[in-house]
Amino acid sequence: MKKKIIILLIIILLLVAGGIFWWQDQTEVRELNKNLPEGVRVVKSLIGKDYKVVNKIDEYKVKLPEGWEGLKEVKYIPERTVKELKVASINLTGNLGGFIAIDCYKLEKANVNLEIWVNELMQNFDLQGVLEKEIIGNFEIIKTKEEEHLAGMFLYFLKKNSRICILSGFSEEFIRSIILNSKW
Repeated sequence: MKKKIIILLIIILLLVAGGIFWWQDQTEVRELNKNLPEGVRVVKSLIGKDYKVVNKIDEYKVKLPEGWEGLKEVKYIPERTVKELKVASINLTGNLGGFIAIDCYKLEKANVNLEIWVNELMQNFDLQGVLEKEIIGNFEIIKTKEEEHLAGMFLYFLKKNSRICILSGFSEEFIRSIILNSKW
C-alpha cells in the first residue's frame, strides 16, 4: 500500500513539475499572441523550438525556419482593399533577425493565370525585377528580386485555389523553407 502511495505522489510531482515547465516555456508564445486577432495564433512545439503561425482567417499554417530561433514579433494586418485588390498580411520577425512578410490576395475567380496576375501587379505598383518561374514542392511559383523600390527584397508568388500569396524577405533560403514546410 505504501509503494502505491509513493508512486502516486511521484507521478503527481512529475505532472506538477511538467506543468510548471510547460507554462514557463509558453510565456513567449502568450506574449506574441496577445495582439493577434481570433483565428491567428503562434504555436510552439512542446519539445524543441519549432514555431508555427496558424492563420485560419487566410487559410494557411506556416512553419518557421529553424535558423530564426523563434519569433520576436508577429504583426497581422486584416483584409483591406489596395488598388481594387483584397489583401491580408502578416509580418514575421525571427529572434535572430529573419524577416518574412506574407500578403494573401483573394481572387474573385480561381482560374486566374498566375503569370498574368503577377505582371499586372508589378505594373500597378511600379515594381521592377526579372520574373522567373520555378517549382518548389507542389507549387509553380514566380519569383523576382526587387532592387529599385524594395531594397533588394525577394518576392515569391504562389497560387492556391482562389488566393495568391506573396512571400517577401531578404533571404531566399528562408522563403523556400517556409514554402516547402508550410500548409497552404
